[in-house]
Amino acid sequence: MGVVPELSIVCPVYQGEHSLTHLVEAVDKNCQESGIIYDLILVDDGSSDNSWLTITELQKRYPITAVKQAANYGQHYAIHAGLRQAKGRKIMVMDCDLQDDPACIPLLLEASGIHRSSVLAFRKTKKNDPYYVVSSWFLNVLLTILTRRYNHYRTGNFGVFDQALIRSILQDGVRNFYFPAAVRIHGGHLPVLVVRHGERKHGSSTYTFSRQLKLALQALSYALFHRSGNKTLPYQTETIIYTKFDE
Repeated sequence: MGVVPELSIVCPVYQGEHSLTHLVEAVDKNCQESGIIYDLILVDDGSSDNSWLTITELQKRYPITAVKQAANYGQHYAIHAGLRQAKGRKIMVMDCDLQDDPACIPLLLEASGIHRSSVLAFRKTKKNDPYYVVSSWFLNVLLTILTRRYNHYRTGNFGVFDQALIRSILQDGVRNFYFPAAVRIHGGHLPVLVVRHGERKHGSSTYTFSRQLKLALQALSYALFHRSGNKTLPYQTETIIYTKFDE
């Protein structure tokens, strides 16, 4: 039996051929320098570029579990597929486009250990156009009402999570899966770590208006279906417990 990794890192991948090598090298560098035994789970969500070829080539040199979706089902379904493969004592979810900075991996893991809790990344310096800010803010207000947990648009998938929390989330199944809502519903009050949110290194966002609308409906459907256990819970907020890159 192999060594159980301290950290499993789940990355959904879509049209990521130009960022994958940089991502994997940066993840490996930060984990090696911090003495973190890790495995990286790359889930190709039906990319039409050379993402899968790149993943399989990188797998020859790094501790990568490669997962290929049969079609482009969407980011959160890819996350769900990756979580099912995660064996680490802690589990991290991050994007593959380097906007989630791999340098934050040891910081999030340290914060999780200190506070004995799952920890979300709060993207302090993320800059977006007004449309994104308003639409994301409105969606998160609705999710806050439904889940009775504070949902801020500067928090998303990026964070480090206890294995028990992920196991609980996976019991819900995959229908209309939306990871940030699942984390709030099953994790309750979670601390956040302030991090710098980087610029996209390659390409542009693949989220068109129709894809954003579909994702919003998916998120609300998931929260509505799974909120029954939260109806009598007190409203809970997130607390900033630790800051980095607070410029």
